Amino acid sequence: MIEKNTLFPVKKPTVIAALHLPPSPASNQDTSLPMDQIVDFALKSTEKAVKAGVPALYIQDLADLPIAPTIQPHTVAYLSVVGAAIRKEFPQLALGVCMMSHGAREPLAVAQAIGAQFVRIKVYTGAMVKAEGILQGCAYDAISYRKLIGAEDIAILADIYDRTGQPLGEMPLVEAAHSASVYCKANGLIVTGLSFPESIEMLQEVKKAKLDVPIFLGGGANEENIKEALQFCNGVIVSSSFKPISGWTKKSILAEWDYDRIARFMQAVND
Repeated sequence: MIEKNTLFPVKKPTVIAALHLPPSPASNQDTSLPMDQIVDFALKSTEKAVKAGVPALYIQDLADLPIAPTIQPHTVAYLSVVGAAIRKEFPQLALGVCMMSHGAREPLAVAQAIGAQFVRIKVYTGAMVKAEGILQGCAYDAISYRKLIGAEDIAILADIYDRTGQPLGEMPLVEAAHSASVYCKANGLIVTGLSFPESIEMLQEVKKAKLDVPIFLGGGANEENIKEALQFCNGVIVSSSFKPISGWTKKSILAEWDYDRIARFMQAVND
């Protein structure tokens, strides 16, 4: 069984790069790429991140839109192929899986198959209204399935009120964080507001609760604000700051990470 805080220590800042993959062939978009090109995209970006000193990275099917209400078989296959290629080339990288569609079993199954160390689950407790409908927390399914397949060494990072949805029956933030980490056994928590200042306020509130699990900022970090962020969390999840083009245009979706941007970010973390 995974021990608390061994993969993502509470006292050591951790950067997790979120590698948002191009649209898969099954998504039937005009920006969809063949699998060999997607694997090449993933390996090039991962190589830059590892070279710059990023210790952890997860893969995500962010560009497969619209989001399906349940995880599709082709998504499992797609992320498994990409993840296996990354693991083979970068065996020392802390690797994770995050899926846009809601579910607990599939990300854990892919993580186990590719030798990944963690998953990110965005609706872990409670319920949320998102673009794809009403999603209910899957903590029980995640914990029981993880044990069933003998994958208790895979850490679960749980979002507290993912910013892409609206919670139903919203509990106070600290109570929601306590529920996820204590009652539902998440190994780490992810907190993200609609703006960087709001994120900082939320992080401060959760940090004061002293829940004894690492807390991550889920978005909005850049080389200018990373030092402020790390005063209130144990690490950050970052992607947009690594790209030379932001937004949801065809060019930005297919843009690879820029090594110089990653290196400057990591320098700001380590200074």
